[in-house]
Amino acid sequence: MQQVQPHEWRKYGFGGPPEPWERGAQRDLDRLATSYFLDILESHRVIVASRPDDDVRNRVEDLFATATRHKHEIDYTLRHWATPVERARVEDRLGSLMRVGMRLREIRETAVTAPSPEPLPAA
Repeated sequence: MQQVQPHEWRKYGFGGPPEPWERGAQRDLDRLATSYFLDILESHRVIVASRPDDDVRNRVEDLFATATRHKHEIDYTLRHWATPVERARVEDRLGSLMRVGMRLREIRETAVTAPSPEPLPAA
């Protein structure tokens, strides 16, 4: 590994030059991100199908938009050599996907297990 000189910082930032991913790292990170995202997609589908109130629906849509944005960012970063800063950002985005998935699972469990109001008898 080579040292980055101060005059090169402007070119690469403080993280250093881009380096190739370790063998199998791209595939492992992609699989992990995809599995988190598939869980998020399933939770989103179940929650939207349960017809939640507007507050819950807005929160779910915000979480889903964040997860989608982070998944796209991970996918883009994994396509090419990455600087140490980009690698740290991928790890951060993976953690974010995991947390969004956990929040959506909590919402899904409360939305699905919540008792539905019984229809009123016809008058």
